[in-house]
Amino acid sequence: MGTAKAKFDTATRPAPVAVEGRQARRKRETEERLLDAALGVFLARGYDGTTTGEIARAADVAAGTFYLHFRDKRAVYDQLARRAAHDLLTAWRGALKPGRPMGESVVVALRLAADYWRADPGRAKLLLEGGPSLGSEGHLRLVHEIAAVLAAQAGPQRATKAVERLAHAHALVGLGLGIELGRLIVAQPDADQEVADLLRLMRGALPPGA
Repeated sequence: MGTAKAKFDTATRPAPVAVEGRQARRKRETEERLLDAALGVFLARGYDGTTTGEIARAADVAAGTFYLHFRDKRAVYDQLARRAAHDLLTAWRGALKPGRPMGESVVVALRLAADYWRADPGRAKLLLEGGPSLGSEGHLRLVHEIAAVLAAQAGPQRATKAVERLAHAHALVGLGLGIELGRLIVAQPDADQEVADLLRLMRGALPPGA
């Protein structure tokens, strides 16, 4: 009994919080500065017109420092796209409630995506149209991340293959529509009614799911 309790206590004890060292913190801060600088330069000059030297100057770091963090401007662009996806996923997770039907969770994601694109149309245009494509592999990785969140909402007792397939289908629909919403907002910044109509349509069209 004592051994079992000890195992339970160990399993449920919170993991120790990792303390970020000074070097790791400085590296992270420099990378964030480069990302912010890159976003500004991309917005001002376009992806094709931007050089890594301009990004380094905008970040107030030596040109060589850029290459300690990123291979080239494509790498920094890809990281900007990943940061945007991370920010959206984090906001979405925070807005979800356990047991929410998958269809409703997708509608929440679409509403948050529309808000994100509206918040900075220039950034939206850059990420959706102004740079290299995310590519099929990157797209599928994001689909899997979304599907994992949706499947987790169903609860561990319902983690079946059927639920996973349903979550994957919902993720495909949600990601595709989220991108199209962004393109609509880039082309027509005052598309509030169209966005509201789409959300209402999806709320009725998507099955409740798990």
